[in-house]
Amino acid sequence: MRANMGKKKKKKITRASLKLKVWCYYCDGEFADEKILVEHQKDNHFKCHVCHDQLPTAGAMAAHVHQLHKETVTA
Repeated sequence: MRANMGKKKKKKITRASLKLKVWCYYCDGEFADEKILVEHQKDNHFKCHVCHDQLPTAGAMAAHVHQLHKETVTA
């Protein structure tokens, strides 16, 4: 006979409980959460090569370089 006849509590499934990590599309680096990933991308991948401004996205960086520095950014 089982000692505990009641129902088990269901645990809330979260990213942390599954130990899923977010990863960077540009360098395959893994990060604990999305906030850290965004900061990593701003610092390492979305920085203007001419004036070193940090931009929030790849599209913003391409537009910045094109409009301010009259250059085209290629992958």
